[in-house]
Order: sequence, then structure tokens, then C-alpha cells
Amino acid sequence: MSRLFCIGEALIDFIPVQGDLLAPMPGGATANTAVAAAKLGVDSIFIGKVGDDGFGRMLINVMNDYGVDTSLMSMTREACTTMAFVLLSPDGEREFTFARKPGADMMLSENDIPEGLFSDGDILHFGSIGLTPGSASKEAHRKAIIDAKAAGASISYDPNVRLPLWDSEAALKNTILEFLPFADIVKVSSDEMPLIFDTKDESEAAAICFGKGVSVVFVTRGRDGAAVYTPGFSDEAGGIRLTAIDTTGAGDAFDGAILSRFLGKPLADIAAPDELRGSLRFANTAGAVTVTRKGAMAGSPTLEEIERELGRV
Repeated sequence: MSRLFCIGEALIDFIPVQGDLLAPMPGGATANTAVAAAKLGVDSIFIGKVGDDGFGRMLINVMNDYGVDTSLMSMTREACTTMAFVLLSPDGEREFTFARKPGADMMLSENDIPEGLFSDGDILHFGSIGLTPGSASKEAHRKAIIDAKAAGASISYDPNVRLPLWDSEAALKNTILEFLPFADIVKVSSDEMPLIFDTKDESEAAAICFGKGVSVVFVTRGRDGAAVYTPGFSDEAGGIRLTAIDTTGAGDAFDGAILSRFLGKPLADIAAPDELRGSLRFANTAGAVTVTRKGAMAGSPTLEEIERELGRV
């Protein structure tokens, strides 16, 4: 059976639950994606490092409970589990402040990536948070990506811009673009495009990706839905009007839903128009349902919930 590997950060999101009261909830973009896919029945494996502390143990236990294989998660006493403090606006949009100087997720090393881990038909998913300067995890990511490609796995990349973690916009942009040629599938949000690609035009941004060897590009538009692009095809799905409570993890749920549909399929099949139309609507719905609940992992939907909402559209 083909497997989804997600590499990167598992952390604790402190989410407003009542007024100024913050509650700790499990999160981290790639960890959220691993959970979102597992809730859809995927064989989902997370590669990462957490602190040898209460929050680290909480993350491992919660991800196990959601069905994620955490055998490649390790613990360290060199740093605490990373924390992110999330401020929410009345419409559910969020702003992040990180406690990560350093965080345990940055300690992931090349030695944490076993040889012979990946197989043909697998997918490896990563983001940019694990690529930040001064982080051993950047080279761990590079090793995992190279090993996965050599084994015939597909590579999925969601840059997931978090500017406060970087010394400058230029450093962030250069690193994101450095890893772009590794990717087969890219998901980017519309508000991230100007920083990464110097354009608000989705077709132009997609063309830059295609020039780097990417096969499929998804663009999420928040409440306005999402779009998909290949060199010869494009399509879009409109926004689904649900009441937004917390947008944290919506893009990660989108990623998990997309990758659950693509697992085990060759790129030529993934990029077929009919496949992309159905997958786009499926993932767009997953993201929309997620924002109706607090917490990224708790919020990502089951297959039954997605299908129920699709039936209403």
C-alpha cells in the first residue's frame, strides 16, 4: 500500500477559546496535513522532532489517536516543543507569534531519515518552516526529498509562508524557490504569491512553477475557493459559505485531502483533467469544513463530512 510521509513541524498552537483565554491545541502545518489525511483513511506517517516535555508527548499521543504513524517522531532535550500563539480576528483570520529560538522541530537531522524509507507510489509532503536558517532540519528535508525522488515517490510542497520565522523576506523567498524544483505538486495561497513569485496573477505564478519542473499547482483563495493549474489545463472551485470560526489548518486540510486522492497514482493520472476537477472540489470542501471548528487537527473533516457537504453544493 502506498504511504503519505509528511516531514516538518509538530507544535502547539495556543488558540483563543474565550475572550483573551488561550488553550493549547496540537498543530504544525505538515503535522496537520498528516492528521487530515489519516482521518480520510490514508496510511499517513509523520517525520519530525518534538521536545522531551509534556507538549511533545501530547503531540505524539494525539497524532497516534488520529491514526498517524509516529514511529519516525523523536524527542529531544536540547530544545522545548515549539509553540505558536494564534490571534484571531472576528472573521476567523489568524496571526502567528512563535516561541522557537530554537524549537525542537529544528533539531531534526539527516540521521533521523532511515535509508530505504520510501517506495514507488508514495508521496512526501513538506513545507518551508523546516527550512529556516540555523536549522538542522533543512538538510534533513533535503535528504528525505532526494531519497524519496530516487525511490519513485512524488513530492508535494506547500510553502506555508510564516515570515516571523525568517530574517528577511528575501531569505524566505530564496529558500522557497531553492526547493521548488524538487516538487511535483505545489499548493500556494493567493496571498502568498506576491512574496514568492512577485505577481498576483495565478497563471503567471503557475508558469514559474512549471518552468521549475512542477506538474500541478493548486492555489487556495480563502473564502473564495481554490484553483488548479497544469501546463495544459486549469479549473476552479468557488467558495463554500460556511461560518468561519478558526481558519488555522484550512490549507493543511486541503493538502491532506488532495494527497489522499493522489496517493499511489502516477503523475500522468494525477494531472488528468477529470481527476483534477474532482480532487479540487473534494479538497476545497475539506478546507471549508475545517474553518467551522477550533483547532487544526480537530477541525479537519472525515470522509463522511466532506461527502455530506459536497452533496449540498
